[in-house]
Amino acid sequence: MKDPIQKRIELWFRRLLIQLLGRLFQRKNTLQSNIDFNTCKFLFIRQDRIGDVLISTPLFGILKKHYPRAILDVLLSERNHFVLENDPLIHTRWMYRKKIGRIISLIRALRNERYDFVIDLMDNPSTTSTVLCLLINAKWNVGIDKDNRFVYDIIVPMLSRRETHIIDRIAQLLIPFHIDPRGENFSVRYSTSFESEEFVNHFLRHNNMFSHPIIGINISAGSDVRFWGVENFKGLLNHLRNMYPEYKSMLLYQPSDERRAHMIAESHQSVVLSPVTSSFDQFAAFVKRLSFLVTPDTAAVHLASAFKVGTVVLYVQSNKALCIWEPYGTDYECIVTDADDLSMIPVTQVQDALERLIRRSRKKAEIGV
Repeated sequence: MKDPIQKRIELWFRRLLIQLLGRLFQRKNTLQSNIDFNTCKFLFIRQDRIGDVLISTPLFGILKKHYPRAILDVLLSERNHFVLENDPLIHTRWMYRKKIGRIISLIRALRNERYDFVIDLMDNPSTTSTVLCLLINAKWNVGIDKDNRFVYDIIVPMLSRRETHIIDRIAQLLIPFHIDPRGENFSVRYSTSFESEEFVNHFLRHNNMFSHPIIGINISAGSDVRFWGVENFKGLLNHLRNMYPEYKSMLLYQPSDERRAHMIAESHQSVVLSPVTSSFDQFAAFVKRLSFLVTPDTAAVHLASAFKVGTVVLYVQSNKALCIWEPYGTDYECIVTDADDLSMIPVTQVQDALERLIRRSRKKAEIGV
């Protein structure tokens, strides 16, 4: 993790670089009124994290629904390229690597593609996407109104980052293509492979869980401040065993948290540890089989949205100026702390949230919704 001072210096340098580029370059290509988007090649830039790719998938589906013959490519990074591995709507997945030789080769290849549109999916000014937009040389660059607006030919409004979900903010990028976001169904999409689903089915059968409803408890979130705590997870599992014996409980975790997972499960014979998954797709296939999910991780949140899995989400929100990335299009309970320590959330609060979620689910099942 970067030192706070080092991080501030890096952010200052990036802002300075964007200001400098803004003085040197200005894109002003006008969009033709008679263009047939069905014949166009689109490149989306999404080189950040896993969750960022997942929340972008509704745009791919909607654009392809309106223009089924359009070619959709995505520029990803080493950290997230696997998320779209099975997506049937994506023609080519390009990978951005932070090595000068690889970057030069990538830019050359992207320029040779002669894209009609490059769409920057970032809603904050990124130096990487700014430079890429300048160098790829598409006919038109499209982006959200922010500090690097000079790099776009077509600019869409920036909706409130405090009050508007990230999916609704980037949905504005569809407007130039004659698509009104208000009339569309923005569902997060993820396609699991047959191999991963068979891997999960085999595990569930082996552990006598195949025909049972499952509550998944994901303990991993990428940083210690977002780890809820061994004793908290144990307390929740005790509650589940006593209150919901009809549900199986399963712990999900990243390989780096395997030791913590064993510590949590050591006194709970009824809980099942998921296997150490070898790919993101295997993890996704486990989430797909859950009835409910408790998680501090936003990538898991968006997977649950894709599979319509009811979710209890634990958030650290130190920046009140930003709307949290809640589940989109599925039922959920959200628990937020503004302290940089997720373990401050009491077990009873999570128990109550899960009870409300289960109660609503049962009510919907009773009335056939």
